[in-house]
Amino acid sequence: MQQKERLAEFKKSVQNKFNVYNSLFLNLPYENIENVGMLIPLLLNQSEKGLSDGLNPKEILENFFENFVEIKSEKEQIDFMFRIIQYVERQVVLYDSVEDAAFPKLHKHSSSLSLKDYFQLVEKNKSWDTIWDKLSTFSARIVLTAHPTQFYTPAVLDIITNLRTLILEDKIDEIDVGLQQLGLTSLINAKKPTPLDEAKNIIYTLRHVYYDAIGDMYAYIKGSTGSKNFENHDIVKLGFWPGGDRDGNPFVTADITRDVMNELRLTLMKCYYNDLKGLVHKLTFKDVQEPLQKLRGNLYTAMFDSSKDIGYEDLIVPLEEIQSILIEKYQSLYLKDLEKFIDKVKIFKVHFATIDIRQDHSMHTKVMVEVLKKNGFINDGLNELSDEELLDILLHKNLNLVADDYEEDIVKDTIKNILQLQTIQAKNGEEGCNRYIISNSED
Repeated sequence: MQQKERLAEFKKSVQNKFNVYNSLFLNLPYENIENVGMLIPLLLNQSEKGLSDGLNPKEILENFFENFVEIKSEKEQIDFMFRIIQYVERQVVLYDSVEDAAFPKLHKHSSSLSLKDYFQLVEKNKSWDTIWDKLSTFSARIVLTAHPTQFYTPAVLDIITNLRTLILEDKIDEIDVGLQQLGLTSLINAKKPTPLDEAKNIIYTLRHVYYDAIGDMYAYIKGSTGSKNFENHDIVKLGFWPGGDRDGNPFVTADITRDVMNELRLTLMKCYYNDLKGLVHKLTFKDVQEPLQKLRGNLYTAMFDSSKDIGYEDLIVPLEEIQSILIEKYQSLYLKDLEKFIDKVKIFKVHFATIDIRQDHSMHTKVMVEVLKKNGFINDGLNELSDEELLDILLHKNLNLVADDYEEDIVKDTIKNILQLQTIQAKNGEEGCNRYIISNSED
Protein backbone atom coordinates (compact mmCIF):
# COMPACT_ATOMS: atom_id res chain seq x y z
CA MET A 1 0.00 0.00 0.00
CA GLN A 2 2.80 2.37 0.88
CA GLN A 3 4.40 1.88 -2.55
CA LYS A 4 1.05 2.71 -4.24
CA GLU A 5 0.74 5.85 -2.11
CA ARG A 6 4.27 6.88 -3.03
CA LEU A 7 3.64 6.35 -6.74
CA ALA A 8 0.38 8.30 -6.51
CA GLU A 9 2.17 11.15 -4.75
CA PHE A 10 4.95 11.07 -7.36
CA LYS A 11 2.39 11.36 -10.15
CA LYS A 12 0.63 14.24 -8.42
CA SER A 13 3.68 16.18 -7.20
CA VAL A 14 6.10 15.51 -10.07
CA GLN A 15 4.56 14.16 -13.26
CA ASN A 16 1.37 16.24 -13.25
CA LYS A 17 3.13 19.43 -12.22
CA PHE A 18 5.84 18.86 -14.81
CA ASN A 19 3.23 18.42 -17.54
CA VAL A 20 1.50 21.67 -16.51
CA TYR A 21 4.71 23.72 -16.41
CA ASN A 22 6.06 21.99 -19.50
CA SER A 23 3.12 23.37 -21.46
CA LEU A 24 4.55 26.83 -20.82
CA PHE A 25 7.56 25.82 -22.90
CA LEU A 26 5.38 25.98 -26.01
CA ASN A 27 5.87 29.74 -26.02
CA LEU A 28 9.63 29.70 -25.51
CA PRO A 29 11.42 32.09 -27.88
CA TYR A 30 13.47 29.89 -30.21
CA GLU A 31 14.95 31.46 -33.29
CA ASN A 32 13.96 30.00 -36.72
CA ILE A 33 11.95 27.04 -35.36
CA GLU A 34 8.35 27.50 -34.24
CA ASN A 35 6.39 25.04 -32.08
CA VAL A 36 9.40 22.80 -31.60
CA GLY A 37 7.93 21.59 -28.29
CA MET A 38 4.76 20.37 -30.04
CA LEU A 39 6.80 18.36 -32.52
CA ILE A 40 8.78 16.42 -29.89
CA PRO A 41 5.90 14.03 -28.96
CA LEU A 42 5.27 13.48 -32.67
CA LEU A 43 8.96 12.70 -33.28
CA LEU A 44 8.93 10.31 -30.30
CA ASN A 45 5.84 8.53 -31.65
CA GLN A 46 7.35 8.18 -35.13
CA SER A 47 10.66 6.97 -33.69
CA GLU A 48 8.97 4.24 -31.62
CA LYS A 49 6.82 3.21 -34.60
CA GLY A 50 9.80 3.22 -36.97
CA LEU A 51 11.96 1.11 -34.66
CA SER A 52 9.15 -1.43 -34.29
CA ASP A 53 8.91 -1.59 -38.11
CA GLY A 54 12.64 -2.29 -38.36
CA LEU A 55 13.73 1.12 -39.67
CA ASN A 56 17.12 2.55 -38.74
CA PRO A 57 17.47 6.07 -37.19
CA LYS A 58 18.44 7.64 -40.53
CA GLU A 59 15.35 6.25 -42.25
CA ILE A 60 13.12 7.35 -39.35
CA LEU A 61 14.38 10.94 -39.54
CA GLU A 62 14.13 11.08 -43.35
CA ASN A 63 10.51 9.91 -43.14
CA PHE A 64 9.76 12.45 -40.38
CA PHE A 65 11.27 15.38 -42.31
CA GLU A 66 9.45 14.39 -45.52
CA ASN A 67 5.97 13.80 -44.09
CA PHE A 68 5.62 16.04 -41.01
CA VAL A 69 7.83 19.14 -41.08
CA GLU A 70 8.88 19.47 -44.73
CA ILE A 71 12.49 20.37 -43.98
CA LYS A 72 14.50 19.56 -47.09
CA SER A 73 18.06 20.85 -46.72
CA GLU A 74 20.59 18.97 -44.57
CA LYS A 75 21.60 22.21 -42.82
CA GLU A 76 18.01 22.93 -41.77
CA GLN A 77 17.54 19.35 -40.62
CA ILE A 78 20.67 19.51 -38.45
CA ASP A 79 19.52 22.88 -37.08
CA PHE A 80 16.12 21.39 -36.25
CA MET A 81 17.68 18.46 -34.36
CA PHE A 82 19.88 20.91 -32.47
CA ARG A 83 16.76 22.84 -31.42
CA ILE A 84 15.17 19.56 -30.28
CA ILE A 85 18.21 18.82 -28.10
CA GLN A 86 18.19 22.40 -26.79
CA TYR A 87 14.53 22.08 -25.87
CA VAL A 88 14.90 18.69 -24.17
CA GLU A 89 17.88 19.92 -22.15
CA ARG A 90 15.67 22.62 -20.69
CA GLN A 91 12.92 20.12 -20.01
CA VAL A 92 15.47 18.19 -17.93
CA VAL A 93 16.24 21.35 -15.93
CA LEU A 94 12.52 21.90 -15.32
CA TYR A 95 12.05 18.27 -14.28
CA ASP A 96 14.98 18.57 -11.83
CA SER A 97 13.35 21.66 -10.32
CA VAL A 98 9.91 20.03 -9.98
CA GLU A 99 11.39 16.86 -8.47
CA ASP A 100 13.49 18.88 -5.98
CA ALA A 101 10.42 20.85 -4.92
CA ALA A 102 8.44 17.62 -4.44
CA PHE A 103 11.08 15.89 -2.31
CA PRO A 104 9.54 16.69 1.13
CA LYS A 105 6.15 15.29 0.10
CA LEU A 106 7.68 12.21 -1.52
CA HIS A 107 9.75 11.50 1.57
CA LYS A 108 6.61 11.25 3.70
CA HIS A 109 5.60 8.21 1.64
CA SER A 110 9.06 6.65 1.69
CA SER A 111 9.68 3.36 3.49
CA SER A 112 12.86 4.83 5.02
CA LEU A 113 12.74 6.70 8.31
CA SER A 114 13.39 10.43 8.42
CA LEU A 115 15.53 11.79 11.24
CA LYS A 116 12.39 13.08 12.93
CA ASP A 117 10.62 9.72 12.61
CA TYR A 118 13.67 7.97 14.01
CA PHE A 119 13.84 10.12 17.11
CA GLN A 120 10.11 9.71 17.70
CA LEU A 121 10.63 5.93 17.56
CA VAL A 122 13.55 6.23 19.98
CA GLU A 123 11.43 8.29 22.37
CA LYS A 124 8.59 5.79 22.16
CA ASN A 125 10.88 2.86 22.99
CA LYS A 126 12.70 4.78 25.75
CA SER A 127 16.08 3.90 24.21
CA TRP A 128 17.44 7.44 23.96
CA ASP A 129 20.43 6.87 26.26
CA THR A 130 21.83 4.19 23.96
CA ILE A 131 21.29 6.30 20.84
CA TRP A 132 22.79 9.37 22.51
CA ASP A 133 25.92 7.39 23.39
CA LYS A 134 26.27 6.27 19.78
CA LEU A 135 25.66 9.71 18.26
CA SER A 136 28.09 11.34 20.68
CA THR A 137 30.97 9.45 19.09
CA PHE A 138 29.59 8.97 15.56
CA SER A 139 31.11 10.74 12.56
CA ALA A 140 30.26 10.48 8.87
CA ARG A 141 32.46 11.93 6.14
CA ILE A 142 30.77 13.00 2.92
CA VAL A 143 33.25 13.50 0.07
CA LEU A 144 32.26 15.68 -2.89
CA THR A 145 34.05 14.96 -6.16
CA ALA A 146 34.21 16.68 -9.53
CA HIS A 147 32.39 14.72 -12.24
CA PRO A 148 31.73 15.34 -15.95
CA THR A 149 27.96 15.09 -15.35
CA GLN A 150 28.14 18.25 -13.23
CA PHE A 151 27.38 20.27 -16.34
CA TYR A 152 25.00 22.99 -15.18
CA THR A 153 26.49 26.47 -15.28
CA PRO A 154 26.20 28.72 -12.18
CA ALA A 155 23.50 30.73 -14.00
CA VAL A 156 21.39 27.61 -14.58
CA LEU A 157 21.91 26.48 -10.98
CA ASP A 158 20.47 29.83 -9.85
CA ILE A 159 17.48 29.34 -12.16
CA ILE A 160 16.87 25.84 -10.75
CA THR A 161 16.95 27.21 -7.20
CA ASN A 162 14.53 29.99 -8.13
CA LEU A 163 12.17 27.64 -9.99
CA ARG A 164 12.11 25.22 -7.05
CA THR A 165 11.00 28.03 -4.72
CA LEU A 166 8.36 29.30 -7.18
CA ILE A 167 7.00 25.77 -7.74
CA LEU A 168 6.64 25.26 -4.00
CA GLU A 169 4.62 28.47 -3.88
CA ASP A 170 2.64 27.71 -7.09
CA LYS A 171 3.44 31.13 -8.59
CA ILE A 172 2.50 30.26 -12.14
CA ASP A 173 3.13 33.70 -13.69
CA GLU A 174 6.61 33.95 -12.18
CA ILE A 175 7.32 30.35 -13.21
CA ASP A 176 6.43 31.35 -16.77
CA VAL A 177 8.95 34.20 -16.65
CA GLY A 178 11.56 31.88 -15.13
CA LEU A 179 11.08 29.37 -17.95
CA GLN A 180 11.48 32.14 -20.51
CA GLN A 181 14.72 33.09 -18.76
CA LEU A 182 15.79 29.45 -18.95
CA GLY A 183 14.94 29.33 -22.65
CA LEU A 184 17.26 32.26 -23.35
CA THR A 185 20.08 31.13 -21.04
CA SER A 186 22.83 28.95 -22.45
CA LEU A 187 23.32 25.59 -20.76
CA ILE A 188 26.81 25.38 -22.20
CA ASN A 189 29.87 27.12 -20.76
CA ALA A 190 31.35 29.74 -23.07
CA LYS A 191 34.68 27.95 -22.68
CA LYS A 192 35.83 24.64 -21.27
CA PRO A 193 35.50 24.82 -17.48
CA THR A 194 38.72 24.89 -15.50
CA PRO A 195 39.18 22.80 -12.33
CA LEU A 196 38.38 26.02 -10.41
CA ASP A 197 35.10 26.38 -12.33
CA GLU A 198 34.21 22.77 -11.52
CA ALA A 199 35.03 23.37 -7.86
CA LYS A 200 32.86 26.51 -7.78
CA ASN A 201 29.88 24.50 -9.07
CA ILE A 202 30.27 22.01 -6.22
CA ILE A 203 30.83 24.84 -3.71
CA TYR A 204 27.50 26.30 -4.87
CA THR A 205 25.85 23.12 -3.53
CA LEU A 206 27.81 23.39 -0.29
CA ARG A 207 26.54 26.92 0.21
CA HIS A 208 22.91 26.42 -0.78
CA VAL A 209 22.28 22.88 0.49
CA TYR A 210 24.83 21.41 2.90
CA TYR A 211 25.42 24.49 5.06
CA ASP A 212 21.82 24.76 6.21
CA ALA A 213 20.99 21.04 6.00
CA ILE A 214 23.83 20.00 8.32
CA GLY A 215 23.11 22.93 10.64
CA ASP A 216 19.41 22.03 10.82
CA MET A 217 20.18 18.35 11.39
CA TYR A 218 22.57 19.15 14.23
CA ALA A 219 20.05 21.54 15.82
CA TYR A 220 17.35 18.86 15.62
CA ILE A 221 19.53 16.22 17.27
CA LYS A 222 20.62 18.66 19.94
CA GLY A 223 17.03 19.69 20.60
CA SER A 224 15.95 16.06 20.92
CA THR A 225 18.42 15.13 23.65
CA GLY A 226 16.34 16.64 26.43
CA SER A 227 18.45 17.15 29.55
CA LYS A 228 21.55 15.65 27.94
CA ASN A 229 24.12 18.04 26.52
CA PHE A 230 24.93 17.01 22.93
CA GLU A 231 28.36 18.27 21.76
CA ASN A 232 29.59 16.29 18.76
CA HIS A 233 30.40 18.80 16.05
CA ASP A 234 32.20 16.13 14.01
CA ILE A 235 28.98 14.19 13.41
CA VAL A 236 29.17 15.16 9.71
CA LYS A 237 32.42 16.16 8.06
CA LEU A 238 32.76 17.30 4.46
CA GLY A 239 35.57 16.16 2.20
CA PHE A 240 36.38 17.88 -1.09
CA TRP A 241 38.35 16.56 -4.08
CA PRO A 242 37.94 19.26 -6.79
CA GLY A 243 41.09 21.35 -6.89
CA GLY A 244 43.10 18.80 -4.92
CA ASP A 245 42.85 15.61 -6.98
CA ARG A 246 45.63 15.94 -9.55
CA ASP A 247 45.99 12.19 -10.30
CA GLY A 248 45.97 12.17 -14.11
CA ASN A 249 44.72 15.77 -14.34
CA PRO A 250 47.55 18.13 -15.34
CA PHE A 251 45.19 21.11 -15.09
CA VAL A 252 45.05 20.85 -11.28
CA THR A 253 48.04 22.91 -10.20
CA ALA A 254 49.29 24.40 -6.95
CA ASP A 255 47.67 27.70 -7.93
CA ILE A 256 44.32 25.95 -8.52
CA THR A 257 44.54 24.26 -5.11
CA ARG A 258 45.22 27.61 -3.45
CA ASP A 259 42.35 29.30 -5.32
CA VAL A 260 39.89 26.53 -4.40
CA MET A 261 40.90 26.76 -0.74
CA ASN A 262 40.27 30.51 -0.86
CA GLU A 263 36.91 29.97 -2.56
CA LEU A 264 35.82 27.52 0.12
CA ARG A 265 36.77 29.93 2.91
CA LEU A 266 35.25 33.03 1.27
CA THR A 267 32.00 31.20 0.52
CA LEU A 268 31.76 30.04 4.12
CA MET A 269 32.27 33.63 5.31
CA LYS A 270 29.32 34.63 3.12
CA CYS A 271 27.19 31.93 4.77
CA TYR A 272 28.25 33.17 8.21
CA TYR A 273 27.59 36.78 7.27
CA ASN A 274 24.04 36.00 6.11
CA ASP A 275 23.29 34.16 9.37
CA LEU A 276 24.78 36.96 11.44
CA LYS A 277 22.79 39.56 9.50
CA GLY A 278 19.61 37.77 10.56
CA LEU A 279 20.76 37.73 14.18
CA VAL A 280 21.53 41.45 14.11
CA HIS A 281 17.83 42.18 13.56
CA LYS A 282 16.98 40.16 16.69
CA LEU A 283 19.86 41.02 19.04
CA THR A 284 19.11 44.72 19.37
CA PHE A 285 20.36 44.92 22.97
CA LYS A 286 22.90 47.54 23.98
CA ASP A 287 25.59 45.35 25.53
CA VAL A 288 25.93 43.02 22.54
CA GLN A 289 26.23 45.74 19.91
CA GLU A 290 29.99 46.23 20.05
CA PRO A 291 31.06 42.57 19.63
CA LEU A 292 28.23 41.99 17.15
CA GLN A 293 29.14 44.89 14.86
CA LYS A 294 32.86 44.15 15.08
CA LEU A 295 32.29 40.55 14.02
CA ARG A 296 29.96 41.64 11.24
CA GLY A 297 32.61 44.03 9.91
CA ASN A 298 35.31 41.37 10.02
CA LEU A 299 33.12 38.87 8.17
CA TYR A 300 32.19 41.45 5.54
CA THR A 301 35.86 42.09 4.81
CA ALA A 302 36.84 38.41 4.90
CA MET A 303 34.16 37.26 2.45
CA PHE A 304 35.48 39.48 -0.36
CA ASP A 305 39.25 39.63 0.21
CA SER A 306 41.20 36.35 0.28
CA SER A 307 44.20 38.12 1.82
CA LYS A 308 42.17 39.13 4.89
CA ASP A 309 42.23 36.24 7.30
CA ILE A 310 39.70 35.57 10.01
CA GLY A 311 40.52 32.58 12.21
CA TYR A 312 38.27 30.23 14.12
CA GLU A 313 39.03 31.98 17.43
CA ASP A 314 38.15 35.33 15.84
CA LEU A 315 34.67 33.92 15.25
CA ILE A 316 33.93 31.77 18.26
CA VAL A 317 35.26 34.08 21.01
CA PRO A 318 32.93 37.06 20.28
CA LEU A 319 29.98 34.71 19.68
CA GLU A 320 30.46 33.03 23.05
CA GLU A 321 30.85 36.46 24.63
CA ILE A 322 27.48 37.48 23.16
CA GLN A 323 26.03 34.18 24.38
CA SER A 324 27.12 34.92 27.96
CA ILE A 325 25.67 38.44 27.83
CA LEU A 326 22.29 37.14 26.60
CA ILE A 327 22.13 34.66 29.47
CA GLU A 328 23.27 37.11 32.15
CA LYS A 329 21.46 40.28 31.11
CA TYR A 330 18.73 39.62 28.57
CA GLN A 331 16.78 36.58 29.82
CA SER A 332 18.33 34.31 27.15
CA LEU A 333 16.19 35.97 24.49
CA TYR A 334 16.98 34.51 21.03
CA LEU A 335 19.58 32.27 22.67
CA LYS A 336 18.57 29.25 20.57
CA ASP A 337 19.05 31.22 17.36
CA LEU A 338 22.50 32.31 18.47
CA GLU A 339 23.48 28.81 19.61
CA LYS A 340 22.43 27.34 16.27
CA PHE A 341 24.84 29.76 14.58
CA ILE A 342 27.59 28.94 17.10
CA ASP A 343 27.15 25.23 16.36
CA LYS A 344 27.53 25.89 12.63
CA VAL A 345 30.79 27.72 13.29
CA LYS A 346 31.99 24.79 15.41
CA ILE A 347 31.08 22.37 12.60
CA PHE A 348 32.52 24.23 9.61
CA LYS A 349 35.14 26.38 11.40
CA VAL A 350 36.94 28.37 8.66
CA HIS A 351 37.49 25.56 6.14
CA PHE A 352 33.92 24.51 5.18
CA ALA A 353 35.24 21.26 3.66
CA THR A 354 38.55 19.40 3.91
CA ILE A 355 40.34 19.35 0.57
CA ASP A 356 42.28 16.17 -0.20
CA ILE A 357 45.53 16.33 -2.13
CA ARG A 358 45.87 13.28 -4.40
CA GLN A 359 48.66 12.33 -6.78
CA ASP A 360 49.96 9.18 -8.43
CA HIS A 361 53.02 7.58 -6.78
CA SER A 362 54.98 7.69 -10.07
CA MET A 363 54.87 11.48 -9.99
CA HIS A 364 56.27 11.48 -6.47
CA THR A 365 59.04 9.10 -7.54
CA LYS A 366 59.92 11.48 -10.37
CA VAL A 367 60.06 14.42 -7.94
CA MET A 368 62.10 12.44 -5.40
CA VAL A 369 64.69 11.53 -8.03
CA GLU A 370 65.07 15.14 -9.18
CA VAL A 371 65.34 16.51 -5.64
CA LEU A 372 67.93 13.93 -4.59
CA LYS A 373 69.95 14.56 -7.76
CA LYS A 374 69.83 18.33 -7.20
CA ASN A 375 71.09 17.84 -3.62
CA GLY A 376 73.92 15.51 -4.70
CA PHE A 377 72.70 12.25 -3.15
CA ILE A 378 72.28 10.33 -6.42
CA ASN A 379 73.40 10.66 -10.03
CA ASP A 380 70.66 8.78 -11.85
CA GLY A 381 67.99 6.82 -9.91
CA LEU A 382 66.76 5.67 -6.51
CA ASN A 383 68.36 2.25 -7.02
CA GLU A 384 71.68 3.87 -6.10
CA LEU A 385 70.51 4.02 -2.47
CA SER A 386 69.56 1.26 -0.07
CA ASP A 387 66.21 1.56 1.72
CA GLU A 388 68.04 2.48 4.93
CA GLU A 389 70.06 5.22 3.19
CA LEU A 390 66.97 6.66 1.53
CA LEU A 391 65.02 6.73 4.80
CA ASP A 392 67.92 8.38 6.59
CA ILE A 393 68.09 11.13 3.95
CA LEU A 394 64.33 11.74 3.99
CA LEU A 395 64.04 11.81 7.77
CA HIS A 396 67.23 13.49 8.87
CA LYS A 397 68.79 15.55 6.04
CA ASN A 398 67.77 19.16 5.56
CA LEU A 399 67.11 19.21 1.81
CA ASN A 400 66.94 22.57 0.08
CA LEU A 401 63.62 22.86 -1.75
CA VAL A 402 63.08 25.75 -4.16
CA ALA A 403 60.51 25.11 -6.88
CA ASP A 404 62.13 27.37 -9.47
CA ASP A 405 65.38 25.37 -9.25
CA TYR A 406 63.73 22.67 -11.38
CA GLU A 407 62.82 22.74 -15.06
CA GLU A 408 60.10 20.07 -15.38
CA ASP A 409 56.62 21.45 -14.70
CA ILE A 410 55.35 18.51 -12.64
CA VAL A 411 58.41 18.64 -10.37
CA LYS A 412 58.18 22.38 -9.95
CA ASP A 413 54.43 22.32 -9.25
CA THR A 414 54.59 19.40 -6.78
CA ILE A 415 57.24 21.19 -4.73
CA LYS A 416 55.30 24.44 -4.90
CA ASN A 417 52.17 22.67 -3.67
CA ILE A 418 53.96 20.94 -0.78
CA LEU A 419 55.48 24.24 0.33
CA GLN A 420 52.11 26.06 0.34
CA LEU A 421 50.28 23.52 2.53
CA GLN A 422 51.47 25.23 5.71
CA THR A 423 50.07 28.56 4.47
CA ILE A 424 46.78 26.89 3.50
CA GLN A 425 46.44 25.43 7.00
CA ALA A 426 47.24 28.83 8.52
CA LYS A 427 44.33 30.36 6.57
CA ASN A 428 41.75 27.55 6.57
CA GLY A 429 42.79 25.76 9.74
CA GLU A 430 44.44 22.38 10.12
CA GLU A 431 41.23 20.66 8.98
CA GLY A 432 41.28 22.64 5.76
CA CYS A 433 43.89 20.33 4.24
CA ASN A 434 45.24 17.47 6.32
CA ARG A 435 45.14 14.44 4.03
CA TYR A 436 47.66 13.65 1.28
CA ILE A 437 46.72 10.61 -0.81
CA ILE A 438 49.38 8.78 -2.85
CA SER A 439 47.43 6.67 -5.36
CA ASN A 440 48.55 3.47 -7.10
CA SER A 441 51.27 2.87 -4.49
CA GLU A 442 53.36 -0.17 -5.37
CA ASP A 443 55.87 -0.29 -2.51
